[in-house]
Amino acid sequence: MRRKRTNKCLPVRKRAGKESAFTLIELLCVLALIGIILAVAAPALQGFGEKRNLEIAARALATEMRKAQQKAITSGCGQTIEFRDNDRYRVVDTKTHDYYTVYFPEGITYKERLFPKLNNIYYLRYNYNGSPSSGGRIGLGNSAGDRIYVIVTPATGRVRISGSPPEP
Repeated sequence: MRRKRTNKCLPVRKRAGKESAFTLIELLCVLALIGIILAVAAPALQGFGEKRNLEIAARALATEMRKAQQKAITSGCGQTIEFRDNDRYRVVDTKTHDYYTVYFPEGITYKERLFPKLNNIYYLRYNYNGSPSSGGRIGLGNSAGDRIYVIVTPATGRVRISGSPPEP
């Protein structure tokens, strides 16, 4: 004898055309909210790129100073960094007179150069033992008025970056 199976659960009916989705009004509201948030945040983010370029330029200059100091020590020959014009500097090997020029990112210029001057060119010279000819600082700035300083300590040649000039 066969038993007939009974299904105690009723089948779920699908409603035609009633799938869950976002309506056009909901999408437009979300887009409007995103637009309002971006409009409020845009002025705060506007100077971010300029300030970042200033930090990049200062770090690159400090790195070039440290590299010149290390090369002076390892090669036993002096190295000079010439701070030329307003948008570049040049690193010179004093024995071979080989050099290369480094340009600042667009909008970055010297605001202050406190190093010795020879033939209308400011310079920093590292002796064969890595000591600088003199200490000083370079102030870099951007069009937004931000400034950052690369500072060289006179006796040791330590290079550091600061947001404010050192005390005299």
